[in-house]
Amino acid sequence: MSTLKHVLEVIDLLDNSKVNGYDVKEWFISKGFDDKFIDVKRIRDSRGQTDFIKIVIPGSRGKHVNQVNPAPTLGIIGRLGGIGARPTVIGMVSDADGAVVALASAYKIFEMSMRGDNLPGDVVITTHICPNAPLKHYEPVPMMDTPVDIFKLLKLEVDSRADAILSIDATKANWVIKHAGFAITPTVKEGWILKVSPDLIDIYVRVTGEPPVIVPITMQDILPFTTPVYHINSMMQPWVYTKAPVVGVAITAKMAIPGSASGATNIWALEQATRFVVEVAKDFTAGKAKFYDEDEWRKIIEIHGNISNIMKRGVP
Repeated sequence: MSTLKHVLEVIDLLDNSKVNGYDVKEWFISKGFDDKFIDVKRIRDSRGQTDFIKIVIPGSRGKHVNQVNPAPTLGIIGRLGGIGARPTVIGMVSDADGAVVALASAYKIFEMSMRGDNLPGDVVITTHICPNAPLKHYEPVPMMDTPVDIFKLLKLEVDSRADAILSIDATKANWVIKHAGFAITPTVKEGWILKVSPDLIDIYVRVTGEPPVIVPITMQDILPFTTPVYHINSMMQPWVYTKAPVVGVAITAKMAIPGSASGATNIWALEQATRFVVEVAKDFTAGKAKFYDEDEWRKIIEIHGNISNIMKRGVP
């Protein structure tokens, strides 16, 4: 299974100064998508505007068709500030990676279903389209900012139907994770950083043929952005609006690259990450892969209790 075609077509779609969420919707419809499963909403505030997009791909035994004992639903979030930083930067920027992988994954999973390989469970893909997002100061290199309040986006990105979530984000603007390709995080659930899922490690290895690469996230990285401390990026922020387990899929590089850098789109990293996301969707919705150990989770809660209220202080 290759997803190179899907990645390249999505990059070509998004690398446009005038592209918006409605263009993306029409593009997917041209590929055969039913427009009732694609929703676009323009979000505005005092900072600017962006187009939020949600794509639902029903499974053969998903919640759309089976309300009694449905197969699990996977949420896929393309996390980013913007696909472009115009007029400051010309062209698509590094920060677009999350949107590219999320949309390419949607394209591939839908194409599979059209060819008879329908997943058991539903898949819900969310991201947003902004070709002219602002920049902000960040160390060690500049970072993209969100065109609207991040918590407005997070509330939309986290779908209540998701039983687990993959949050995809460019993670190159740091000196912590230095790898050309993609990496995954430990599972975060209700404020707890749990062990890395063995099932997701297995999928990583079979997709890349390489040893797994893990992002060393910290408690600071999962604190809400309202807490004024260093965060590696916003990849783990979706956990604040869900009880579902969240795993980050980080598009990484060996050197620190600004999120606002143009010419930094690594198609091979994006293709591998897209294949990983699709493989997780296949295994998770079929009940073959878990994001966390449920027995260990029960023991943690029984002995140590819930910490989500502490970790979510400041969330609007």
